[in-house]
Amino acid sequence: MRNAAACAALVGAALLTTVAISACRRGSGPKLAAKATPPAASDEVESGVYGFSGAMKGGSPSGVIGECIWIYDADNKKQIAEGDCDEGNFKVVLKPGTYVVRGPGGNQKIEVKPHQWIKIKSMVELPGQL
Repeated sequence: MRNAAACAALVGAALLTTVAISACRRGSGPKLAAKATPPAASDEVESGVYGFSGAMKGGSPSGVIGECIWIYDADNKKQIAEGDCDEGNFKVVLKPGTYVVRGPGGNQKIEVKPHQWIKIKSMVELPGQL
């Protein structure tokens, strides 16, 4: 019986931890930065792409949480980086160059210049209301 009580206590603690982490992730704390494949040439890249990724339903935007944007080379064949969203907001550091950004709103070709951040919105229109 003591083993069952100990097991139940451990399961309860694990569930409480999961709920707490989930609540913190949705809280008003700092936004998560996108995870990107490290730049090949330099660790001090000061350019890239940022913006919003999600869906529009009935005139209301809904942002993605988690992996949401994929960056490909200019030929749209090789994945260079990926971005994680926190309620739709993302930021991916990129070296200057031409890229294709893939997201819910389709593919967008961008040209990143040194010390430039390009703002994009990648949204898909869904029928109905949220």
